[in-house]
Amino acid sequence: MRRTTTAAIVAALGITLTTVLAAPAGAAVPSSAPTCSGTLTPADLATGCVVDSGRLVLPDGRTFAVPAAGTSVAALPVAVAGVPDDGDVVVTNTGAAGVAVRVDDTWAGSPAAVTRERAAEQRRTLSPEVRGRVGTGAATTAATTTAATTAAATSSCTDGSYSLAGHRWKTTVGWRYNKANEKTLGRRLVTDGANAWTGTITACGKTVTSRAAATYLGASSRQSAVRTDGGCGSPDKTNVVGWSRLPAGVLGVTCVFYGSGGIATETDQRYSTGHEWSTTTVCRAGRFDMRGVATHEWGHAYGLGHTSASSKLVMKPSATTCDTAQRTLGYGDLRGIDALY
Repeated sequence: MRRTTTAAIVAALGITLTTVLAAPAGAAVPSSAPTCSGTLTPADLATGCVVDSGRLVLPDGRTFAVPAAGTSVAALPVAVAGVPDDGDVVVTNTGAAGVAVRVDDTWAGSPAAVTRERAAEQRRTLSPEVRGRVGTGAATTAATTTAATTAAATSSCTDGSYSLAGHRWKTTVGWRYNKANEKTLGRRLVTDGANAWTGTITACGKTVTSRAAATYLGASSRQSAVRTDGGCGSPDKTNVVGWSRLPAGVLGVTCVFYGSGGIATETDQRYSTGHEWSTTTVCRAGRFDMRGVATHEWGHAYGLGHTSASSKLVMKPSATTCDTAQRTLGYGDLRGIDALY
């Protein structure tokens, strides 16, 4: 997530933020909305058209299969430190109200869908600490309520910040591994990354019990729904972790598919074949730590968003070479998974 690039994203989308926000709360859905299909852009969606099928191409080149009505898809990348990524994306098809698109904090698409989904996402990402104290006013996310902690942070155990991506699981995530093109023997380390968030977890002198759970189901020849351009294809009811090229500077991407209530139904991961990876206990110089990056991507799969770039937490948006600290949850990571599960 790159919150500092909002203005650039707005310009790239060709839509002013004030135009998107101008739709009044509770805006009526057009009684005879147009339909559109095929290859679409955010500007096409701004007409409020109903989309039964098609693909959405963002200005940065990422492509998404438009999800079915009543569902969303999120693309959540982790980047090489110092290399800006194009941001986290959520595409939501509301059906009659059209399609809403969020890139980091910038919204585009159908104004009616944007109004509706902004409110729905705020409810889903509201911090449990403030959920009982916020009435009909503006919602406050966990990342906002802990901003002061982040500013004062000197280590992962003094930073209590976290953010919620807007989805969670009610079931165990049964996943499969496609080893085609793998750069390293990563399946065991991907498993370790999943397990870092589950069961009884002790970190920073504190212990929580997380009901998040994942089970490795075996090998698969199916392709991950993560596209090589960093976007997301169509769900196929199979959670697949695999390998391929990804955009420059991107280490991995997780796609998550979920319904209108934020309940996840599928997650897929893809790791980059364009980087060198380390799998040893002591990281090999110049390589990226596979277990640490996998821990980050499973945080996304379970429902956590990015923390600030300056945090020292697992869920910061980028990784340096040999960043073995990402294998271990910090205080904010622990609070986040506890809030979800």
